[in-house]
Amino acid sequence: MAASQVGMNARAMQFLEMDGRRQALLNADANAPQANNQGVPKFLNSLYLAPTDSQLAQSLLGKLNDFDTMVFVAQKNQQTDLAKRLAEEASEREMYEDWLGSFQAYEQLLDSRLASSDSVADDTASDAQKGLLRCLLKLGRLDSVLNQAYGMSNRGSAPQSSGAPISADLLPFAVEASWRLGNWSALDDLVHTSVDRTALDASDGFQLALGRTMDSLHSKSQERFVVGLQDSREHVMTSLATAARDGYTRSYPFLAQLHSLREIEDASRMLFDDQSNFQQSFSDAVTSDQWKDRLQFSAPDVTGSNAIINARLALSRMADQPLVEGGMWLDIGKAARKGGLYQVAENSLTQANASFCKVLSARGPANDSISSSAREAVGRVSLQVAKLKHDVGESMTALKLVEDGVPASIFLMDEKQLKSYVASEAAIESGEALGRRVLQATEWMVCDGLKSSAEIKERYSTVLKLAPNWERAHFHYAKFLDSLFESRLLSSDSRATAIGKSDVCQDYLLGSIQHYGMAMQLGQKHVYQALPRLLALWLEFTDEDVAGDKESSGDQSARLQENQALVNKAIKTFASKIPEHLFYTALPQLISRVEHKNTETSKNVALILKAVLAKYPRQALWSCGWLRFSKSEDKKKKGDELFHAASKMLRKSEKGKQMQKVLSASRNLFSFLISLAQFVPKGNHSQVKMKVPSFDTDLKNFIPPVQAALSLSPGALEQSGAAEVFPSFVPRMRAFNPELKIMQSKAKPKKVSIFAVPSSVAQRDKSLSEEGKPAPQDAGELHFLVKQEAKGDLRKDSRVQDLNNVINRLFASRKGSSDHRRRLRLQLRTFSVVCLAEDCGILEWVPNTESLRSVIAETYNPQVDPKSIHRRGSRITNFNDAELRNAFLKCQDVYFKKGDLEMATKKFDDLILKQYQPVMYWWFVQNFSRPQSWFEARTNFTLSTAVWSAVGHIIGLGDRHSENILIDTSSGDCVHVDFDCIFDKGLILPRPEVIPFRLTPNMLDAFGPTGADGLYAGALTESMRTLRKNRDTLLSVLEPFLNDPVINFKSKGQKSKEEKEARDARTAKAHVAKIAGRLRGEYNLKNPNREKVKGKATEPRSAEDATHITQLSVEGQVQKMIMEATSHENLVQVYVGWMPWI
Repeated sequence: MAASQVGMNARAMQFLEMDGRRQALLNADANAPQANNQGVPKFLNSLYLAPTDSQLAQSLLGKLNDFDTMVFVAQKNQQTDLAKRLAEEASEREMYEDWLGSFQAYEQLLDSRLASSDSVADDTASDAQKGLLRCLLKLGRLDSVLNQAYGMSNRGSAPQSSGAPISADLLPFAVEASWRLGNWSALDDLVHTSVDRTALDASDGFQLALGRTMDSLHSKSQERFVVGLQDSREHVMTSLATAARDGYTRSYPFLAQLHSLREIEDASRMLFDDQSNFQQSFSDAVTSDQWKDRLQFSAPDVTGSNAIINARLALSRMADQPLVEGGMWLDIGKAARKGGLYQVAENSLTQANASFCKVLSARGPANDSISSSAREAVGRVSLQVAKLKHDVGESMTALKLVEDGVPASIFLMDEKQLKSYVASEAAIESGEALGRRVLQATEWMVCDGLKSSAEIKERYSTVLKLAPNWERAHFHYAKFLDSLFESRLLSSDSRATAIGKSDVCQDYLLGSIQHYGMAMQLGQKHVYQALPRLLALWLEFTDEDVAGDKESSGDQSARLQENQALVNKAIKTFASKIPEHLFYTALPQLISRVEHKNTETSKNVALILKAVLAKYPRQALWSCGWLRFSKSEDKKKKGDELFHAASKMLRKSEKGKQMQKVLSASRNLFSFLISLAQFVPKGNHSQVKMKVPSFDTDLKNFIPPVQAALSLSPGALEQSGAAEVFPSFVPRMRAFNPELKIMQSKAKPKKVSIFAVPSSVAQRDKSLSEEGKPAPQDAGELHFLVKQEAKGDLRKDSRVQDLNNVINRLFASRKGSSDHRRRLRLQLRTFSVVCLAEDCGILEWVPNTESLRSVIAETYNPQVDPKSIHRRGSRITNFNDAELRNAFLKCQDVYFKKGDLEMATKKFDDLILKQYQPVMYWWFVQNFSRPQSWFEARTNFTLSTAVWSAVGHIIGLGDRHSENILIDTSSGDCVHVDFDCIFDKGLILPRPEVIPFRLTPNMLDAFGPTGADGLYAGALTESMRTLRKNRDTLLSVLEPFLNDPVINFKSKGQKSKEEKEARDARTAKAHVAKIAGRLRGEYNLKNPNREKVKGKATEPRSAEDATHITQLSVEGQVQKMIMEATSHENLVQVYVGWMPWI
């Protein structure tokens, strides 16, 4: 309690949890029979903080931004007292910024019938009043704040009546509302109200000081302004000093307040230095790069506002700049609409419209230059109002609002007539603005099925006539044509037949490819959706051949070949106009089709790869180099031709000649790395000294194959130069460390180290020592793992990492929402996997990591007796313990030999789970000594585990034993390695892996007292929602798996290599179809043990079979996944080496 009172929330939460565990332990000991050594019940049995102050726990969780756990704890501890329940609900909703819901709860709490009862204490009523005013401020109902503040302080008096006093605890809210409204007379009265400032906290003191600052600025009192500004800053710094203990998240609002004070100070200089030019100076400041950047890097809340925006709105009123004010209100309205705060959006858009109309109503020559901007702005407001109506379900009203300004005649005009119409006085807005209206209405019509496909195509054509260079219009038209193409295929018995023979399908496909390509020529906003889909359509279509089909006519074959030629011609054009760095993002998809059977398509693939390799040789060689060492002679030949063609292009410039040497030397570098991967050491040496050959060029010309070096820079999609699209800070290789470490796993991978220097040093120094020992100019050592797969294919690992990088971009691009889950930091920890050949590769070393098993082994439970069998994790993870292994195998025998799953599960509980209890909760306590670091690390582990769970289930990732899951000991992040077992390959193992992902007792223990409920379930839900929403993008990225299968599916009776490849391709397609089902909400992971244990299985099948064909909601799918992953019935069936008890 003491820690929470001084703002040390993480420390308070840690104390609370540990005390809850201690009490649970004491209660278990008191209730257990003396002779029974069953150990203490798991703390997770309670599933929430039962022995502790649950209301305090809720408050702390909210302040720590763990809203999912906060809500779960609240649900498990429902108050029977109505007033207390409403107070808790209001507080919870306020913490995760559900301002409307919180306002309604406070309003109910202050209801006269409830407020007059004995159940509402005076302090509760006071807190509710302040909470209600706080919500009104956030919702932008500023007039209501003033009315309510006066009304609460003076019951029976007229609001804002002259001389009516206002209570000290409500004064800060009234002050803020007054300066934000620009009600300067009310503000002047309020800031001169006498209050005991020592009784105010720092937040209230800041608002009063800021009110005095704004009042003095309005009254042009420079001396008072300086005093008020200094006072405001002191109050912010007092709050910041406390918040900084809990990290940046809690500190951010106070940093934003400091930024707002800086802008107010800047405005004061403009006003006091040259009052006559204040309007123009303020307008220039708002449009300056400094002010734009400050707003860009700030984070508005779900209402779309923050301290900086609120201050600017007040200053714009003071400067009489309605155009600036209206623009900010429009931005707030857009953000609030996207966040689901429709009342805030409606109020903000009304304010924006009023501001712009004020500009239009002004008369005089001075306003002629800005009136057109105001008219355009009014049109944008109108479009946002229509979008708001559509979002609240009034789709026809929204459509009418948009279509009212669109004359029906424009859909009958050709391009020349449209240009004449837009230029005429009859047009009330520009062609671009009109195009936006038509496009928005068209998208709604597509969504609601209000027009025929022919009418929709006509409307899209009109939009493109109005705005032919508009990326968004081309992209959405391509998507529409793509959807028509796919719907045609669904109605056909054979996809290949429909593509090859249907003229309508081919027309849709041609149009879709054309407009996807045009969209990427004009911009890069949609590249991660458009490019994979364009390539997939092109490569699939040109793969079709109906010449040998007896049922096809000669005309159909000729038509197909003609359209394939048209597509290839278009692709060749796009290859010269779309920037190379966009194609770089799709290299795996292109490389998988270097042997395409269509000659022209194969040439185009080679053309694009050659262009990318020549443009970015240092980066692209790591993706393309393995082709020259492929086991396939055709691929090897293609690789040699590719590097030869790129080298030929590079010879044309002096700089290119240096890069040509890099490409040439890369062959020797790859050969050397392959030899390291294939090297088999004699004996059990853990380290050997290797001989490093000389290369044809200095190693400093190579960038190391690390994720940061091979990924585009943030914002690179808007750049064009090589120096801009890749990070400039990535070091260069200098020399190999000759000491080669041999890892002691079965495959004997080797850890190789490379000395690296900063890129600036590599560019400055003409010659650098390549001696294999540290040098003064080194930036450090980079570590890698080189390995050879005996049976697997490292291209799988590489492509899974490519998929993970796409998924990370999807998570990063999630738009803001009132849903607090949209703000969760969801990301997969990825690392570079570079193929040197099909079976050899070099993997980026993941630093500061230990396996899940190692982490548990080094952990102990300090609250149990030192002599207790439940104290140390090393006992749980000891696979050499024959008693433990045999006990588990006996449990399995009950099911696999006798068919009694219920009894097997009971034995698993009694002999294993109760005897080997989890300890991983304590690893975070023991490894992260600072409470804030402890909480952040545990949160990182929970979030990263949830994301990996979602992705692992979608792609059927198996073999998730405790050595293939790593924990970053510096951050708590969960990292998965070894992706050989994908596409549900785990189901065909001798002991099938029948769970969707690993979620074993120690992992649940590590999540905290609520286990899988709370934060983990919330993060898993948000992850699945994001993946399902981007289903088409993910399936396009999986396209290389289909066309260059790298999964070694087990099958019988292959008569030839060609037959095996064809069968593997069909099997890969079936698995991708299964993935598509999961992205629609199906739980289609079937347990093969049910068929193996014929006539013995006792569990019911009907319910399970139903879920295989039912498309569940996101929440339903998540609950099903968690239930299956934690099911003891499933865990008892997995391989003993998987160690399901840890």
